Formats: sequence, C-alpha cells, structure tokens
Amino acid sequence: MWFAYSPGTNRAPKVPVTVFSADGEKTIFVDMKATPPVQGRYISLGQFRFEKDGQSFVLVSNEGTKGHVCVDAVAFIPVEKVPEIKPAAKGADNAAALESELKKLQASAPKRPLAMSVIEEKQIEDTTIRIRGIVHNTGEIAPRGFLRVATFGALPAMPKDQSGRKELAEWIASKENPLTARVYANRAWHWLLGSGLVRTVDNFGTTGERPSHPELLAHLATRFATDWSVKNLVRSIVMSRTYRQSGNADLGTRNADPENKLFGRANRRRLEAEAIRDTMLSVSSKLTDERGGPMFPAAIAADYGFKHTATCRSVYVPVFRNSLPELFDAFDFADPSTVTGRRNASTVAPQALFMMNNPFAVDQAKHAASRLLAENHPDQATRIDRAYRLTLGRLPTAGERAIAAKFLEKNPDAWAAVFQSLFASADFRFLE
Repeated sequence: MWFAYSPGTNRAPKVPVTVFSADGEKTIFVDMKATPPVQGRYISLGQFRFEKDGQSFVLVSNEGTKGHVCVDAVAFIPVEKVPEIKPAAKGADNAAALESELKKLQASAPKRPLAMSVIEEKQIEDTTIRIRGIVHNTGEIAPRGFLRVATFGALPAMPKDQSGRKELAEWIASKENPLTARVYANRAWHWLLGSGLVRTVDNFGTTGERPSHPELLAHLATRFATDWSVKNLVRSIVMSRTYRQSGNADLGTRNADPENKLFGRANRRRLEAEAIRDTMLSVSSKLTDERGGPMFPAAIAADYGFKHTATCRSVYVPVFRNSLPELFDAFDFADPSTVTGRRNASTVAPQALFMMNNPFAVDQAKHAASRLLAENHPDQATRIDRAYRLTLGRLPTAGERAIAAKFLEKNPDAWAAVFQSLFASADFRFLE
C-alpha cells in the first residue's frame, strides 16, 4: 500500500496513518516534512491482507500533530504488480524530465468522452442484490422486470438475450399505460398555470394530493396518449378559458378558494431562470437565434470554472452539474442531478444583488440603452414608453413615468440605470 503526500516545512512531522485489514489495525507514523522516498511522491505503508468481499479502510488523523496534514492519495496495489522503486532524482533536471514525461502521457492518453450513453453488455444477465449497498457483498439474484404496483394488463416478457430496455420504453409509452400520460399532462398544466391538477406533481401516490379535476386530467391524458404531441397538448391548454383568465378576481372568489385549487383565477408566478435570461437578452437585442450545437470547447477536461458566454436561448445552454450560469443559481434552476417536476420559487436577497451588481445584468442594461438611443425617438417621454414596452410589455403608469422623467432630467445619459432598475423590478420577474 502506497501513501502520497506533498512535503513541506509547514507539514506535520508525525502523522498517524492507521490501516484496517484482515489482520487487524496497524498504525504507521509518516513525517510529512521529509521528501517521500518513492518517486518523490509516495511512501510505502507496507503489505496487508484484505478480505475479497470486505471493505478496506485507511484512517489519516491529525491527533497529536503540529502543522498541516495534507493527503494526496492512497493506492492499494497487488503485491505482484508493485512497480520497481527508483530513487527520486534531485534538482531542476528532474522537474523538467517529469514535466516532459507528463506531457507525453497526457498526449497519448485516451480521449475522455463528452457525453454518457448506454450500451449493451456483451453478456446479458440479471444482477444480484448488493447487501447493505456494498458492491462486493452480493446476495440473491434480482430478476429484471417491470413495475408491478399500479400496473395494467399483462406485463411484457423480458428477453433473455437482451437487456429489456426496448421493452421498457414500449411499456412506458404504451397507449394502454395510464401513468405516463397522466403524469406528463399534469406537469404541462403545472408549467403553464403555476400549479398542477394534482398539486404534488412528483407524487401521484397515496401520500400525494388528489386531483382537483379528475375528469379533466383523464381527458387531457387520453388526448395526449393518442399522438404523444406536446405541442398539441400545450395548444389545447393555452386556448382554454381557464388559461386566459386574469389574476384579478373578485373578493368572493378569493375567499371561496384562497389557494386557487379550482383555478377560478390566474396564478401570479415568477418567471423561470431561463425565461429571465432570455428576456434580458431579447431586450438588449443580443439574443441570437442559433439552435443546438456544442457550447463548450471540444478539448474541455472538466466543467469546473466553465465560463458561460453564449447568447443563444437558454434551452441550448449546456447544463453542467458543477458550473451553472450565475443567473440560474440565483433564480432556483433545477438541480441537474435529480428529477424535478416542481421547482422552488424563492425570493431572497442574492436575486436583488444579482440584478444590481452582476456583470451580465449590467451589460444587458447597457446594450438595451444603446438599442433604445439608436432608434432615434423624438423625445424623452417616447423613450420612456418604449423602454417599458420592451422590458415589461406595457406602458408606464403616470407615477412611473414621472419618476423616470425626473431621474433622467438629472441624469440624461443614465438609460442603462433605467433598464437595470426595470430588470430588477417585480413586474419584470413575475407573470400576472
């Protein structure tokens, strides 16, 4: 077993490293001030026996030490594969040789794939249960199959010489399967009206809410299952009287249904992060109509620190687990690692600070101001009306017009600040 660390004068001189093996536990003390004897990077902790299906533990502690404890790696190497140990050379020549060797190894290394995909195994078989989640601690065979709870009709047969993914896809998209169409139709309703017919969009089970309009949900699901066309499903919802309602309901309607479970009025809801970004780019005239295609360099090695500079629609922006656009982080973008039917819609201080200080918001406000001034409007009042039309889709009220005119009278070249204040307003971020 090899232990890797970087030496240094600020490192701890006596670091306890405890190895738990089949022979019990053994503690070795490592002096991190000294240069590691193996290739200048590693020190051998010795040979140990481990159980085949057991787990291996190495505990590094800072107990009783003075200085920094820094662990680079622990390598478990079979005895027959231990490489020949060569003493580390000293001086600048060694560093140059190592850098040269590293470059050669990197150039000859296989190219990392940019996307994960699914391929069939050469040998198709059922997997076994991993007891307590330990990969090497196997139990009984778990046959491949389909969901048996709340299912319908006869389940498809699972082929022995194939994985069964094709049969699973056909079962999910079957017209006879009520689950898929109901869940999707409910989510489309939720996306368009702010809440679903089943308000717990991720839970159709006994612990979730009952549908407020079960017949309507069944109708939408049945129509959707005939063609699986999302466009037709959306069209049928947005052309309904329910979707076209105003959010300004009378007091009697609000008192009778304060949570609006029966959709007697429109829900006031915030724009999604993508819509906020796209609207800001549209107002500034920087939104491009390019579609698809990679938005990152082909030689990218990791998504950490990736700079999002594209001005295409947000639907084409690459979504990385470790590097999202700052606007997405601020405005409750869904976690890329999980399935999210209903996003959070928070109102927190970092959102206001983003609109005030973030370079993206500042730049789009400047571009929007340049666009407005290039249109050659005859007077200041017309420009104010145009700014509100572009940003909020309406004319300013008398009070808003007076405040903007007074501000511009003192700061005639401050149109960027006007647009930035409109971006930061509640009217820009919320739909009535």
